[in-house]
Amino acid sequence: MSSSSRPVSLLFSRAVRQSSGRSGTVAARRACRPSPQSRPQTGWLAANYLRGARQFSSDEKVDFANGKPTIAYAKRLPKHWHSFTNEQVLHFAELGVPEACRECIVRDVMAVDGLEYDEAMKIFDEIAMTNRRGIGMAAAPFYTGFSVAVVAGYGSIPAVFDLGSVEWINDTFVTTELPPMEDLETYLEVGSASWGWMEPVLGQISFFLLCMQFARSQMQNLGMRPYYNWQKERRAQRLVSMYPKYDPEFLSMYSRCTELHASHKLSP
Repeated sequence: MSSSSRPVSLLFSRAVRQSSGRSGTVAARRACRPSPQSRPQTGWLAANYLRGARQFSSDEKVDFANGKPTIAYAKRLPKHWHSFTNEQVLHFAELGVPEACRECIVRDVMAVDGLEYDEAMKIFDEIAMTNRRGIGMAAAPFYTGFSVAVVAGYGSIPAVFDLGSVEWINDTFVTTELPPMEDLETYLEVGSASWGWMEPVLGQISFFLLCMQFARSQMQNLGMRPYYNWQKERRAQRLVSMYPKYDPEFLSMYSRCTELHASHKLSP
């Protein structure tokens, strides 16, 4: 049988015997031996490793049958955020889940103030209310942009096709001669008459918005949201300064994941 086909364990044991049979100093041999203090530790680590392996294999058999979860394992599924472990809560908090960010603050309050869970939840409710102070002012530019866009979009329809609106715009801003009334009997005829002065306005607005949309997409590629990020960081820093004894990272994560429009209804 060739050396390549021999078992690896046989080759390893033979190499060990050959190396142990070679001559060497007593000091070198003693240096290679494990110290008496390290022997119990090594044995303890090996024993615990084997015990953990047996426990893992036994848990696998109890929790899963034929690759499917058992009833006992399904009953242990956590259904509320307060049932999650610290590691799980931290993982979801890093992903920006509001319930997980809340749970981090609650557990931090429990650790700092020595309170039970329900009492710590009352402190969190106070923190949540503090975080939403002045949030209406922070959201005002977004509400303004939304309102202007909706009003302008719907208002452009009568400005082009409604005869009364077209006549008022013409008398107030344009002062040009309209076609005779027999040529303004339908909406399309009115639109044809008003398009002479509405086309430059709507065309320029459309081109301006197109350029702004392109600029916004490039800012998103760069990870830039100037005002949105500024107001979010400002609220986070204010919340941290108002509750300095609690973990600043937990407070900041919760403040950043808070929506501007309405308070997120957190699940239990």
